[in-house]
Amino acid sequence: MKKLILVLIWIFFIVFAYKYSTIWDTVISKQDFIVNKWETLNVLPKKLGFDVNYYLYKIWVKLNYSSFNLQSWTFSITEDITLSELFQNTLKNPDSKDIKITILPGWNIFDIDNYLSKLDIIKNWELIYLSENISSELYQKYGFLKDVNTLEWFLYPDTYRINPSSDVNKIIDVMLSEFEDKINEAWIKIDYNDIILASIVEREEKSSENKPIVAWILKKRLNEWISIWADATVCYEYRLTQKDCTPAFIWENIYQKSSYNTRNKLWLPPTPISNFSIDTLKATINSEKSPYYYYLHDSKWEIHYGKTLQEHNFNKNKYL
Repeated sequence: MKKLILVLIWIFFIVFAYKYSTIWDTVISKQDFIVNKWETLNVLPKKLGFDVNYYLYKIWVKLNYSSFNLQSWTFSITEDITLSELFQNTLKNPDSKDIKITILPGWNIFDIDNYLSKLDIIKNWELIYLSENISSELYQKYGFLKDVNTLEWFLYPDTYRINPSSDVNKIIDVMLSEFEDKINEAWIKIDYNDIILASIVEREEKSSENKPIVAWILKKRLNEWISIWADATVCYEYRLTQKDCTPAFIWENIYQKSSYNTRNKLWLPPTPISNFSIDTLKATINSEKSPYYYYLHDSKWEIHYGKTLQEHNFNKNKYL
């Protein structure tokens, strides 16, 4: 029995040694691929689709490339290569054609479309159209899009490296993939109303310290069936960028009835009005209780709270 066990152990080590020694020669097909900044070497087998035992690969990486600096960039494999060539050549030479784009928190779909079209990456209104006409392929690929009719919020604010030749569908896919990686299952299950509210908080308040208080005020007004009076929602009906949503425009249209004007309706807009950071989402969900029902910002964007409409009107006369 002991001899059989020893034989099996020897066979195991021989097979292990053989497979380990041949990892270098694993073939990787011709392709272009993007490495995002949070990804590690362990994602490469799945990302590039090469045939290797994943656990053996992790051991191989640990022993040979533990200090390897994987850059977030686009890489181009112009012909079939080995895993050894991937590490020694390709991963050390990112495709220099890449450009960097930065999507900011608080931008809506109109901001992003305007930004990308000015860079000549997409055509004007191309992203907006695809956002409002989500393809069946995207619905099938990304489960978090179920039951929504716009990509608003799902184009995650971050910095991306993209190939200038990428079409709008590829860019959308990259951003949705980023969203999928950053927003885990726990966040995805959050009520859509919380998502809409977080987008309003992102636009209404810049200070991370004040966001939980503003979120509580808005929640309290909703729960008590009081219009939330979030001026940032007014412009969305008119499909305006953040730059075009000026105080003058808001004032001119603040009492115009629309599904997004929270001055004259008793609930939230039908969709988010912008994207937002994870911190804003957390601030909205974990809002900070306060006695306030009102807030406003002065010309220096300092916030002033009011417990009653009388206090709010006093702050308006004093600070605006």
